[in-house]
Amino acid sequence: MAAKTLEEWISIYEKKTGTEFKAEPRARLKFEPEKGFAEFGVYEDMVVIGQTCGDAKYWKKLGETIARQLGLNHLGTWCCRKIEPYIKLFGVEILKVEDAGEGLKRYHCRQKETGKSATFSPRSRNSAGHVVYHVTWEI
Repeated sequence: MAAKTLEEWISIYEKKTGTEFKAEPRARLKFEPEKGFAEFGVYEDMVVIGQTCGDAKYWKKLGETIARQLGLNHLGTWCCRKIEPYIKLFGVEILKVEDAGEGLKRYHCRQKETGKSATFSPRSRNSAGHVVYHVTWEI
C-alpha cells in the first residue's frame, strides 16, 4: 500500500463506512503510513480492535500480538462491510449459520490456519444503515 497521512486514511475510512471517524477515548490509536490505522483497547478478557482502515490482516496480527503479551486469548473487533467477503479474507471456514432474526445471520466459524473459533454476530446498524458485526477471534 502506498504511504498516506493519517488524515488521508481517515478520509478513506469515512468514504468506505459512510460514517464519521470519531476517536474512541478508551482506545489507543496506532498509525503507520503504509498500513493505515487501527484503534486498540483492552476490555475485560480481550483486546478489541476498534475503527480500522488499511491492511486489516496486519492490524489483526498486531492485535493478536498485543493480546498474547497481556496473557489474553481473545481478540474482538467489528465489521461494517459485507461480512462473507470479510470472513473469506481472513481464511475462515463457516461451520454453522444461525438465524439471528430480522433477516440477519450469525456465523460460527473455524480459522483454517489455527483451527480456533471465530464468531461473527450482527449487533447493530451504523448511521449509514450498514449491518455492524461483532467479531470474536480465539487466539
